[in-house]
Amino acid sequence: MNRTESPIALQSKRWIMESLIELMNKKTFQEITISELTAHADLGRRTFYRNFTSKEDVLEFYFQNLIQELIDYLSIYENLTPKICLHQIFTLCNDNKTFLTGLNRSKMLGFLLDQWNSSLPTIHEMMIDKIPNFPNQYNEVALAYTLAFNTGGVWNVVSKWISSDMEQTPEEMTTIVMDLIKFNYENS
Repeated sequence: MNRTESPIALQSKRWIMESLIELMNKKTFQEITISELTAHADLGRRTFYRNFTSKEDVLEFYFQNLIQELIDYLSIYENLTPKICLHQIFTLCNDNKTFLTGLNRSKMLGFLLDQWNSSLPTIHEMMIDKIPNFPNQYNEVALAYTLAFNTGGVWNVVSKWISSDMEQTPEEMTTIVMDLIKFNYENS
């Protein structure tokens, strides 16, 4: 993907991204063609290929924007707690419900998980000073398993929420997971 950030290129990327999201809620990701996507965005195929190499690149661009939103939000806190992190994840999901619903319709939530798993170590590295007493920091292997464990739990809850049409609010979802965390600590 071309990483140029000129205002025109950035606007074209956003139009393509928004068009893909709209189309994914009408048909599956696999059914959408580049020609259809560019026509829906009112752009030419050349513009698409100047900015992306594939539809997956568009999804990756969208996800990187989500990650940046998460980082920006978490950065305002001096200390991060599981509750703060969970609430922001659920809020971000809720704010991007159309995107997530389209991914779910297309059976592409695994793509999002892959992107999250590759981004999490970087996010963790950026935020570690804000997370007092984070477990298993004594070596890279233990840290990798701890991140995988935490991601797996949160991911399954988020996936269940998405496939249940996200009927609960981010606050309700945060409470559900925090109650589970409290139960695990109190009963261990």
